[in-house]
Amino acid sequence: MHLKPILRKITLALAMAAGLSSAHAGVLTFQNVVFTTTWANNVLTLEIDAGKRSGDWTKATMLGALSLKDIGSFTSVSVTRAPQGVSAWTLGSKELNANGCVGGGGSGNKKALCLEGAPIALTDNMVFSFAFTGGTPDLDEPHLKVNFTDRSGGKVGSLLSDIIKSTPVVAAPPVVTPPPVVTPPVVVTPPVVVTPPVVVTPPVIVTPPVVTPPVVVTPPAPPAEPVTLPVSDNTTVPAGGEVPVTTPPVPVPPPVLVTPPVVVLEPVSSTTDVPEPYTIALLLGGLALMGAVLRKRR
Repeated sequence: MHLKPILRKITLALAMAAGLSSAHAGVLTFQNVVFTTTWANNVLTLEIDAGKRSGDWTKATMLGALSLKDIGSFTSVSVTRAPQGVSAWTLGSKELNANGCVGGGGSGNKKALCLEGAPIALTDNMVFSFAFTGGTPDLDEPHLKVNFTDRSGGKVGSLLSDIIKSTPVVAAPPVVTPPPVVTPPVVVTPPVVVTPPVVVTPPVIVTPPVVTPPVVVTPPAPPAEPVTLPVSDNTTVPAGGEVPVTTPPVPVPPPVLVTPPVVVLEPVSSTTDVPEPYTIALLLGGLALMGAVLRKRR
């Protein structure tokens, strides 16, 4: 008795009892065609990438049918996704053979499914999904069979029949969103207003101009002219007829010391002029000269 299927069933039963469903995946590569299975929550997905096929599949152009066996027990299964739509495919419970989905059933208590439809062109990303209900489906390592054909439906190359080895899917760690970095608000320091010092302008001291009083200069007295005085009749006149009269010199007034006059704010009237002494002397001398002349003419 093999322990692996028993342990797998126990593990699956415990997971279902705990309300858990593990996600698994498997990969099989044959003649550069990659078959990938994933399953979770009793839904099995098969992806076929046949765009780079090689070997005896090089000339294959179409996929005619595929089959999964050794997938445990289940009440029912339905196709939920297929190329060209679900309605283009027919689902049966037989194994696949060279004649299509007309082979026998699964071995022991295992069940199988077979999917057949109008041939589709081989390409990458051909996806099929199957939903299982009831029973205990064993989808970890399904046994896969595929039938590649030419355009007329004739089989080309090998009839693949192999197990897709299971690899546990490592769940990606949850994305932990780091807490938002709170940037403290920028404290705007108000600019320091520097008050300029008040410049006090000193008062301008206006010095009054020095007024120099005018200097009054008294003009010098003109020189005295000689005056001839008349001679009386009883005076002996020497020959020649005239007696020279010598005019006594006009006394010259002593120099007057010029004292700077005091500035008087009131004007001096011209009517208050007083004749100078030498002016009086000149006047008297002129009168005497005129009298002498007059006497001589007589």
